[in-house]
Amino acid sequence: MQIKYKLILWFSSLVASILLIFSVYVYITYANFRQRSIEDRLERKARVTEQLLTLRGSVAGSVITSMPEQVEFVYSPTDSLIYTSQEHNDFVSQADFRQQVRRKRLVRFQYESPGHLYPKDGVALTYASVSPSPDGKEYVAIVTAYDTDGYLRQHELRDLFLIGNAVAIGIVLIMGFVFARQALKPLNNLIVQLKAPAASTLTFRLQPDNPQDEVGVLAHAFNELLTRQERLVENQRSFIAQASHELRTPLTTIKGWLETSILYDADANSLKRGMAQAVTELDKLTALSNGLLQLARIDGVDAQIDRQQLELVDVTLDAADTLGQQRPGQSLSVQVSDGILEQPTPICVWGNRTLLKTALLNLLDNAVKYSNGQPVALHLEMDTEQRARIRIEDRGIGLTPGEEDRVLLPLVRGSNVQTIDGFGIGLTLAYRIISLHHGQLHLRPRVGGGTITEVVLPLHQA
Repeated sequence: MQIKYKLILWFSSLVASILLIFSVYVYITYANFRQRSIEDRLERKARVTEQLLTLRGSVAGSVITSMPEQVEFVYSPTDSLIYTSQEHNDFVSQADFRQQVRRKRLVRFQYESPGHLYPKDGVALTYASVSPSPDGKEYVAIVTAYDTDGYLRQHELRDLFLIGNAVAIGIVLIMGFVFARQALKPLNNLIVQLKAPAASTLTFRLQPDNPQDEVGVLAHAFNELLTRQERLVENQRSFIAQASHELRTPLTTIKGWLETSILYDADANSLKRGMAQAVTELDKLTALSNGLLQLARIDGVDAQIDRQQLELVDVTLDAADTLGQQRPGQSLSVQVSDGILEQPTPICVWGNRTLLKTALLNLLDNAVKYSNGQPVALHLEMDTEQRARIRIEDRGIGLTPGEEDRVLLPLVRGSNVQTIDGFGIGLTLAYRIISLHHGQLHLRPRVGGGTITEVVLPLHQA
């Protein structure tokens, strides 16, 4: 069901419920008022009958009837009927009923009468009169009547509510449809824009009627999503183009060396030199392929990686030790701040040891590779009480200003590293691994030359 029709149903149901509750309340209130009104009138009529009795207890005169089908009965203390306003009536007073009246002194009642849609009302009461009986018994007066006017007004009120509520709900349905259509008009405009031919282009953006309302906020969020998608598409195109180039270059070189060896190398030494060059290019191709495969696996791994509690100092020192083995003779200083050492328990992060070590090792290897043998410093310190910071400082060629974020993309390298071998994968791989660990990677220039690489990781409380 469309939201428009849901709004109409909800709005109409709410208004109909309010009208129904109000109508029932008014109707019940009027019915109770009618009942109390007729009973009060009947009680006054019953008490008037006392004025018919003489000092000897005989009846003198009659009661003037002013109510529809009004009938009066008066019973003596000996329970004999001494007065009735009509010979024939539809109410029969039983002896046990009169005994009940004498016990309670006042009884209000209703009874069904043939030929009447609603029941008749009656009141029965007792009084001692001016000549009380020797045994203390009292007279019983009973008055019954049919509240014609009251029932007629109640019936008219019921019909008025039925017709009025039906008309009101019909108006509410019509107004609800207009309201829902007007309220959802901004959404319909967005849908029209999405169905337009221009929506198939990368530069398409939604244009909301009012940027400040909820639909405008939704359109803005959708436009931001489109911007991110556009950036992803551009990055993907750039990645494919650069990957094709990087893969094509070593393949072309290998083919060239092999063809040259076949055509021109006539001795074993020449063949070995040609094959050695081909093997070197194959090693580059293998390294590039492995890097691309690692990136592909990282992109789809996220929640599937095996995570556990890791001591950050241990992982950092392990990465530094591995770098020392891979690059003997390289000067690498490692410093752990007092804030780390003074912690009551070892600081830990939640993640995968192999991946986190790979990321740190790639960052250290980058620092060494672009420093031309100059010293590299590794600092481990507290960033806040909930985060730790790893800072790697080198004294190399540094980054061209404005390229700090660009070099994080796959197969993208700095504009000043043409003479240094590399594929532009290690930094991207490190960035994505750190993102998987809910951390942050920042690159900034170092005063005096070089680059400072900062890794901020959230700590895990045991």
